[in-house]
Amino acid sequence: MRYLLILLLLLCSSCTQIFNDPEPVHYYLLESLPDGTETISDKSLAIDLQISGFPTYIDRAQVTERNHDNTIKFSYVDRWAEPLQENILQTLRENLTALLPGAKISIGPWENPIARAMKVELRVKRFSGRLGDRTDVDIHWTILQNDETVGEGLLIDQQPIGATYQELVAGLNIGINNLSLELAKQLAEQ
Repeated sequence: MRYLLILLLLLCSSCTQIFNDPEPVHYYLLESLPDGTETISDKSLAIDLQISGFPTYIDRAQVTERNHDNTIKFSYVDRWAEPLQENILQTLRENLTALLPGAKISIGPWENPIARAMKVELRVKRFSGRLGDRTDVDIHWTILQNDETVGEGLLIDQQPIGATYQELVAGLNIGINNLSLELAKQLAEQ
């Protein structure tokens, strides 16, 4: 009798889950700088962007939250609409094109590099945050010309955010836009 009661409870629980609407999935993309952003330089540059380091825990469809105690939480209903590495590189290219309108920019390894281009290698250390607290963006870069380092930089960006993944993504987007500005300034000096 007890087994029959347990079986009945399990069946009722399953029926309740079947008839509830599933939570909708939200998809996000990073956005480039707004139109009308002031240019930094009209200098003619050839740039090849690449990511040479990217944490495995954020290389996934789910938007990632990293808490104070170093626990990681993945949202199964808040997702990146395309692979995050590609989205970061594409957004960075769009931003650099607006900030450095004389530049020709390729994205490696998917596109053929431009001859004699400066290579910008990005190492993403952190690209997450804590809901209700702040974002945590930590990206290092190296600029190489003819295989020699001609510039380096580091962006550590933290934006206050609310308690939703939409606000987390918006804060991360600000971090990428700030990275674009810093990188464009350094590239213009080369």
